[in-house]
Amino acid sequence: MLTDMGHISVVLVDDHEILLDGIASILGDQPGIRIVGKASSAEAAEALVEQFHPDVLITDVSMGGRSGLWLTEEVRARFPLTRIIVLSMHDGVQHIHSLLEAGADGYLLKSVKQEELLQAISKVMAGEQYLQQSLAPSYARALRQQQDAEQQSTLSPREIEILRLVVQGHSTAEISARLYLSEMTVKTHRKNIGRKTGAKTPLSLARYAGDNGLM
Repeated sequence: MLTDMGHISVVLVDDHEILLDGIASILGDQPGIRIVGKASSAEAAEALVEQFHPDVLITDVSMGGRSGLWLTEEVRARFPLTRIIVLSMHDGVQHIHSLLEAGADGYLLKSVKQEELLQAISKVMAGEQYLQQSLAPSYARALRQQQDAEQQSTLSPREIEILRLVVQGHSTAEISARLYLSEMTVKTHRKNIGRKTGAKTPLSLARYAGDNGLM
């Protein structure tokens, strides 16, 4: 129960109506939660977030049109106060890592029990990141193995993609159009790339990419 946290406003997005209505029914029965919007696409969900500025966005990943990854990146860049929980059928480590790197605050499987869904909402509202308990051990183990094996870059797949486009001479506006991201999202990625690599100019980024085999 979330009654001690006051009203938490939530936007839900999933392209399966039955699942969307089921989650809405579960959360709507909680006195501490208020569903302010439901959407069946990432684009519609972004519009709802812009309209209502919810405390929490709960999103699917694989949808018709743009994906939950795109939505996560957009909401994180444009509405940083909204907590994002991904509700997915995918349990692959790289898949989870991509969503968390994109800015998701929580990651759950669609088979999650009601109690853990509510726990995840409480945790992200408290400023913590939440990964479903059944996923945590394998994810932590895979991350350790990856960190031991990786020697070239701490950049996410999206950041590497944008780095390559910058080195190729594309502007922020061109990258935005090419990747279907807002210019604000691209600028955020470029800022993170600079922070992680220490490279601030296209020339130094090109040198970093070449030295680390990213081109």
